[in-house]
Amino acid sequence: MTTATAPKRRMGSRNSATHAALLDATEAVMREEGYAAVTSRRVAERAGINQQTVYYYFATMDDLLLAAYRRRTKQMRARVEEAMAADRPLHALWQCFADHFDAALTMEYLALSNHNEAIRRETVAFGEVLRAMEVERLVPASEMALPEGAPDSPLGLIMALTWVSHLMGFEATLGLRGGHREVRQLAEWALRQVEPAGKR
Repeated sequence: MTTATAPKRRMGSRNSATHAALLDATEAVMREEGYAAVTSRRVAERAGINQQTVYYYFATMDDLLLAAYRRRTKQMRARVEEAMAADRPLHALWQCFADHFDAALTMEYLALSNHNEAIRRETVAFGEVLRAMEVERLVPASEMALPEGAPDSPLGLIMALTWVSHLMGFEATLGLRGGHREVRQLAEWALRQVEPAGKR
């Protein structure tokens, strides 16, 4: 006796305008109301479509959240790669993160990663990719540029600068800005020591 196989469910195209609208709506709800507010009904309302359409494009809400996060990490990687290709990549990378690229949404994804294993794994994988890019492209240049007497830790310097800018973005999102001007001045001074104008 042959067991019948259920037909594979048809899903909407990833390249459609509706697919993109659902990702946009998901991030808008997360940014404004928090990740816990992301439901099929709320996302459909925000995107201006029927609730059942959400499940035509995504089998589960976790799939929708993961797709939105992957699109975001792709956007962030493009920004970082552009910064690393600049004439002064350390300055450009600092500015890239200091611009607080949607820090409110980043905070929501990080909070979600505590409860969603797929998002957590994606976060770790993306962090490892960025770390490898820093080691490959920035550490060699920083090693040559570190002033005499400086600790022999170019990766440490890079990570410190990027994470300070991240933290400032998170604080600014919450409305906490005390000391930010002084931190910027210190970071920019350190960058000038390592990567003076005209140096590539």
